[in-house]
Amino acid sequence: MASHSSSIIEQPQQAPAQANPPQFAVGDKKKFYAVDFSNQSQYIVDATLYAIGQFCYIFVEDSQWQRTVTPLGVEKVRRAFDDSTPADPSRGIYQIETETLGQPPDIDNDKRIYILLLDVQDFYKSKGEFVAGYFSPVNQQRGIVRDPNSGAPLRSNEIELLYIDTHPLPVGSADGLSVVAHEFQHLIHWRYDPNEEIWINEGCSDYAMFLCGYDVSTHVSAFEKEPDSSLVNWPRGMQSKLSYYGAAYLWMLYLHEHYGGPRIISTIIRNQTNGISSINAALAAFGYSKYFSQIFADWKVANYVDDLQIENGIYGYLNENPKPRTKEEYRYYPISNSDDQVEAWAADYISFTGMTGFGDLKLNFSGDSNYRYDVKVIEYHAGQPTNIRNMSLSADGLGQLSVSNFGTDIYQVILVPSLQPNADLVGNISSAYSYSAKQDTKVTFQTGSIPNPIQPRYWDIIAKPSDNIGADLPVITITTKDGQILQKDVPMKSISAQQELRTPTGTLYGYQLYLPPNVQPSSIMWQVFYSGAKVGEGTLEKRD
Repeated sequence: MASHSSSIIEQPQQAPAQANPPQFAVGDKKKFYAVDFSNQSQYIVDATLYAIGQFCYIFVEDSQWQRTVTPLGVEKVRRAFDDSTPADPSRGIYQIETETLGQPPDIDNDKRIYILLLDVQDFYKSKGEFVAGYFSPVNQQRGIVRDPNSGAPLRSNEIELLYIDTHPLPVGSADGLSVVAHEFQHLIHWRYDPNEEIWINEGCSDYAMFLCGYDVSTHVSAFEKEPDSSLVNWPRGMQSKLSYYGAAYLWMLYLHEHYGGPRIISTIIRNQTNGISSINAALAAFGYSKYFSQIFADWKVANYVDDLQIENGIYGYLNENPKPRTKEEYRYYPISNSDDQVEAWAADYISFTGMTGFGDLKLNFSGDSNYRYDVKVIEYHAGQPTNIRNMSLSADGLGQLSVSNFGTDIYQVILVPSLQPNADLVGNISSAYSYSAKQDTKVTFQTGSIPNPIQPRYWDIIAKPSDNIGADLPVITITTKDGQILQKDVPMKSISAQQELRTPTGTLYGYQLYLPPNVQPSSIMWQVFYSGAKVGEGTLEKRD
């Protein structure tokens, strides 16, 4: 698994620029301070300069030359950074990002960015996880800095430096070049807002990959598998799973497509407020009346629906087609009090399919009253989303919603709960919720009375439902023609019958009646009721 790293210290302060830029020639040697992520310590990398571009120096770790790095690989990196990208053959990563997002800092008074190709020391050998690249703000300071967690000394290279992995990441590959675009955004972002929250910074870096035309599908695919990953709270920081990167990227792409294009992302980068407040400030700067929480409620639906043809396109993407998995799928009802849990600023997708008849589907939801939830219901007809509904919740976190014609007009329903706490609540917050579903199936019955061929004083009254009715049994009432009640609301029993008489589930319901010798069959009437409604009636001489 690849991850990106943007910082190894907190709240760095920018150092003043050097008076004169260095003068380099290809073949020059240089030592760099780098990070061993397996123990969070620094070590020294011996490297050689193999390319000087218009906007970059490319150094290669000596131990990796002609092993994981070749002259062709170096040239591919230089060309991508200086000259050409998939998004624009006439502009490289440097031009696209500086012209669109902002300018990098310049501690060394040199416009060129150092790119160090090295085998990043990480967890690849022990866990199969590797750091694809990183930017360290330590290098934007002078001398020695103390790690705020361990107190260990960290030495600065005092240059604008991107570290790009060479093993197992192939140098010069599309994946490798996308990491260059990703890490360069971190450098730019640091200049304007060094304290930005990780989810925004990483989302902007993945957006930079998209902006330069590189594939972000690995991160999107990870999010599709785990769509309940929080957008805002990253449990392992920069080493969080790729699903968190996918969520952050899709969020920034959604803002790009619906709220101002690249300018909204540039505004977020340059805005020195952090986190959710940064998003709200950027929206306000563009004159939008919506807040983060409202857009999040639309965004979570767009991730599942992805259809630009409904609701003026707010539930779709132009440049991605996410397909998040459902957390649960139901086809048979009722479902009673199913419990689950969701992270703050994350969503679950729960599917209900009309497989057992048709009628209204009644959904109930119960959330923790200490937090704020948003619950959306997506209705599908013929495989296409047709309606997005909001489930109103009480102050206690309770809500219910009825979907009409479930199983006919509406074939599938997706319940989308999300936990959306107040913006000032920080930390890894999660909360439990429960839901239930009941289908008020519109079942029809065929009913009739059958005399026993062997015992003529016995009659069987039969009810054949059109669909599975579960444990909700039909009941029968027996009366005389003059209104005397003999039996009232007696549950009918499940019986076996000939194959051609069975329901789709193979179940019939019957009641056996004994007639004393002094009672004529024609004097007896019967009525069958289901869910309080009469579904059949007759006498012992006539079948209905």
